[in-house]
Amino acid sequence: MILQALWDVLATAGGTVALSFIVALAVGINALTLVFLGSSVVVLERFARSARRGGSIALASLAAAPLVGALAVPLLGENSAADALSPLALWLRATAVAAVGVAVFVAFSRFAIRRAAPERLATASLVVLGLGYALLVGGTDRLVVAAAPVIVAGAAWLALRLRRRARLAADPSAPTGPGEAERWVRVLAISLLPGIAIAALLPIPQQPVALAGAALLATFGALVLLGLLPLAAAGLVDLRPSAEWFIAARYLVAKRRQTFISIITLICVGGVAVGVWLIITVLSVMNGFERVWRDEIIGNRAHFTVHSGVGPIGDYAHVLDVVTAQPDVRGATPYVDAEGMIRGTQGRILAIRLRGVDPDRVGGVTDLADDLIEGSLDDLAPRPIPPAEGAEPDPEDEPVPGLLIGHELASTFGLSVGDPLVLVSPFGGPPTPLGPGPRLKRFRVAGIFSSSFFQWDEIFTYTDLEAAQDFKRVANVVDGIEVRVRDFYRSQRVARAVEGELGFPYFTRDWKEYFPSFFQALKTERVMMFVLLAMIMVVAAFVIVATLIMMIMEKSSDIAILKAMGARDESIERIFAIEGTLIGIVGTGVGVVLGIIVTTQLGWIQQQIEAVTGIDTLPASVYQFSSLPWRIDPVQIVLVAAIAMVLSLGATLLPSRQGARLDPAEGLRYE
Repeated sequence: MILQALWDVLATAGGTVALSFIVALAVGINALTLVFLGSSVVVLERFARSARRGGSIALASLAAAPLVGALAVPLLGENSAADALSPLALWLRATAVAAVGVAVFVAFSRFAIRRAAPERLATASLVVLGLGYALLVGGTDRLVVAAAPVIVAGAAWLALRLRRRARLAADPSAPTGPGEAERWVRVLAISLLPGIAIAALLPIPQQPVALAGAALLATFGALVLLGLLPLAAAGLVDLRPSAEWFIAARYLVAKRRQTFISIITLICVGGVAVGVWLIITVLSVMNGFERVWRDEIIGNRAHFTVHSGVGPIGDYAHVLDVVTAQPDVRGATPYVDAEGMIRGTQGRILAIRLRGVDPDRVGGVTDLADDLIEGSLDDLAPRPIPPAEGAEPDPEDEPVPGLLIGHELASTFGLSVGDPLVLVSPFGGPPTPLGPGPRLKRFRVAGIFSSSFFQWDEIFTYTDLEAAQDFKRVANVVDGIEVRVRDFYRSQRVARAVEGELGFPYFTRDWKEYFPSFFQALKTERVMMFVLLAMIMVVAAFVIVATLIMMIMEKSSDIAILKAMGARDESIERIFAIEGTLIGIVGTGVGVVLGIIVTTQLGWIQQQIEAVTGIDTLPASVYQFSSLPWRIDPVQIVLVAAIAMVLSLGATLLPSRQGARLDPAEGLRYE
């Protein structure tokens, strides 16, 4: 009893510690995200203030428009009015719209930067972000989520205030007013307060309030991405002939006694490059796996199905006419589903799923005809069972319907084309004292198919509609209509159009609804791998911070001389901000190139590994394919590159400000 009680206490304590660790990890990740995002926006604002020439601003805006247009193409593709456009025409239209949007946001950002001081812009940004978050969370009636950031921001403000008072008590000559960080945290806490009031006062969630907050946050994000980012790129280009760029480049390529700093710089570049490379390669392989499984699922099933809410479909010929009249529909076929058991020649029984199909239509909806390795769809029609070798055919033999079975099922029962087999129906048999008995129906193997799913080949069987209806003991009705469309990504939109044409009681089911857990698991794995591998870039960002701090300590005398000669704090900040930005640009560029090259050459790399080790790394009998599938997603590459640059830019703010605040007298005291 004592050991059991002790074990219960330890188990409870372990669960509490694990939960606390998970919560602390989530809070830490969110805090790091906010710190790096905020720092990167501040650094971008510093670069944007350096944009002077209209030509560089126009060039940066024109370069951003095609990229934004390419990212917006999937969103425009959901519009039915864009269906008739080719991909190139759709991209050109999106680019034209993006060019106008970028021009407007760049003009507004430039006006704001010229008219407002950096501190006022930072305060306004915090107010917008705080109010947007407060409206979004408060409108969804999440009091705890609304109160958590207020408590954290309030605690941070209180800690900074207490630290300032402690410093003032230790050194009466220290500044008495609140510092920059203390003022910003206070503004953020005040901006977040309305979220608590909204969540507490609203009796139910209010969607308009939440949408207003989401719109405010989306506008701020668009202003940063479409306005501030092109301006910052233009400012970085304008800084190319400046003294800040020259000094930053010389510091990155240190000589003689600063060789150690150059090695650390290479490590920073390598860390960013390796992180980007691994994320692109891993995500591309996971995209390839998802595409393979999705294609197999879609190949064995239709893009969507039509059902009746009141039972089987009787007038399915009319439903077929309505469905095939849709312009985006490539094919449609009726089907009947039944459950049963197959009995082999040696008495072995296995549960199977029988589907009745139309042999003339099913080939245009699924890949069943292409998966056949023996036999054909035409053999599903009732025919006599072929006699044994050397025996004469019996003219009195009744025709037996054909059945398509999977390769695994054929191997399990030792069946081949032409062999007889018996299907057992659990219902519809002769009455017995214990209820209706099972009913037997003879079939013959008309063909054998092989797909990439072991379970599919072992369970599913196919016959024609009449045989399935007879096996199920139903009239000339079907359970549904399978439909294939031109673009399976738009199958839901086509399905809704079919529902509108058919009306009540018909409804549709999309292909994504059949295996939601499977695709959700793939998505979750991809997100987790992305987060885990992103930690490599986070470590590289902290290395950038350490490198810049060591460089500032090494170059403290140079910084003091520059400030004594009249260099402003902004110039010193830009020197080290340029260094971190160059590290991020080079590391990200190298990582993207390596990721694309390695991904496209995975087959060759796999062949070399197998040649050296003599091991079949991907046995086709186990994994259904012999080489790693991959698919490069340009949107994911842009996202990975953006995250790498955010980390690199955010890592430069703290060291650059430390260098800018260096006292020239302190820097030259021991020289």
